Amino acid sequence: MSNEVEPSDWQLLTHVTLMFRSLSDAFMDQIGMHRAQAGLLCSLFAQDGMTQSELAERLSVQGATITNMLQRMEESGLVIRRRDADDNRLVRVYLTDEGREKERAINEQFQNLEGKIFAGMCHEHRIQLRQLLRQMLDNMGVKGE
Repeated sequence: MSNEVEPSDWQLLTHVTLMFRSLSDAFMDQIGMHRAQAGLLCSLFAQDGMTQSELAERLSVQGATITNMLQRMEESGLVIRRRDADDNRLVRVYLTDEGREKERAINEQFQNLEGKIFAGMCHEHRIQLRQLLRQMLDNMGVKGE
């Protein structure tokens, strides 16, 4: 007879999020990129030319954080910032060719990670999990993407 106590839902969610964060960091280390930078590149890949404030909102970070991150990424040749032609107050961010290549590597790494995490799960269970996670995000007041 086992003395193990079943973890509560919040404990299980905490463990899953911590493990996912750890695994995703390890996968990103393989391509020399931080998880936050990967999120930024993937956002730009989906919608190139966003403003810095749009990126900050999408990634749920402060403007200063985006500014610092973009500076490092621009120095690495992954992105370029340009003033908006119609509104000089806005700065738009674009992927470079190198940034696009890095985004492909990121997607490949996360596909590998998904394969590891979802091994043994049928397609229907993955769909159900996705629906449940979106519901949880909605319940927390976060728009599920």
